[in-house]
Amino acid sequence: MKSIDHPYFGHLEAPSADESEVIWEGTASLGSSKVEAWLWAGPDSGLDMGELDAFATRLAHLPALDTAARAAIRENLRQDRYFIDHHADELDDAEVIRRLTREANGEAISADAFTAAMHPVRIGLWHLTGEAKARIVMDYTIDAETSDELLAVKMTDDGTVTSVDWES
Repeated sequence: MKSIDHPYFGHLEAPSADESEVIWEGTASLGSSKVEAWLWAGPDSGLDMGELDAFATRLAHLPALDTAARAAIRENLRQDRYFIDHHADELDDAEVIRRLTREANGEAISADAFTAAMHPVRIGLWHLTGEAKARIVMDYTIDAETSDELLAVKMTDDGTVTSVDWES
């Protein structure tokens, strides 16, 4: 079993099974909130110190990732309102939707207002051999207590957004 000691993540061991698994769980600060973070690795990941350092830097500077993720979410919702409209219809009794509806004052909830009301619930860091694209996935929700619908913002390890995907 491969292992490494990292200043941020501590002692890590690569999974011995044939599948990827979580090798570290923690939280990262975003303002006054904490966001759950998971570090995933595959059995052939190699536990690269440089990539682990990049992940640690991203978590330490989470507001910058959040800003990039929210810009991508906002643009996605401006191009396709279905996620907003779905939540406005399905969660019309949720406090956040009632507030957004009141603030819209008879108009449709704006992409800007909806994006501002969303919050990250989880960050996945993917330490996998040979995978060149999404290394960081930030899951955003409008209301975790009433909906399992997420917008997953996928990014490279340098924080460049590659996609925004609706997941549940």
